[in-house]
Amino acid sequence: MTICLIRHGQTDWNINTLLQGRTDVPLNEVGKSQAKAVGAYLKANDPHWDRILSSPLGRALETAKIIAQEIGFTKEIGVVPEAIERNFGSLEGQHLDSRMYDLLERGHPEVEKMEDLYARARKALEDIALKHPGERVILVSHAQFIKAALAAADPDFDFRFPLKNSSLNYLEADDEGFRILKFNVVPE
Repeated sequence: MTICLIRHGQTDWNINTLLQGRTDVPLNEVGKSQAKAVGAYLKANDPHWDRILSSPLGRALETAKIIAQEIGFTKEIGVVPEAIERNFGSLEGQHLDSRMYDLLERGHPEVEKMEDLYARARKALEDIALKHPGERVILVSHAQFIKAALAAADPDFDFRFPLKNSSLNYLEADDEGFRILKFNVVPE
């Protein structure tokens, strides 16, 4: 099976490099255009999908709906609660820089632990693979969740690698596990 993890389109908090976490910040106009570009890219290059799933947060759901409309996907978009962004607690809204990344990796009492994020991402991938064997599935989610999913597929994946808004990240799943096929693909 194939799972395409797509990061939601841009928000105003993304522009300002602020930790969004579970704060439900909406897409801005650029983010909506990015989602349309992803849909156009998929329609031209990879149009056949069995299922579209999304994080429950509005920015991901709106991205999924725009993509679905662009590719002519008419089935219901499923919500995967486990695909929600990492919980940053009181750090939400603060500037994301190398110092903040160090703090997030070391741990903070109010922030979801890295090992918990990795376990949640791996379980979400495994659940999708079990529920939809042999299908081609799009899952629209968030940077930290997608990076954790990529790290679940490849433990050498660099978690600090910047994941662009509306990037496509392809995983293949089989009896051996998950493999990264392509990552951080951004339609031009």
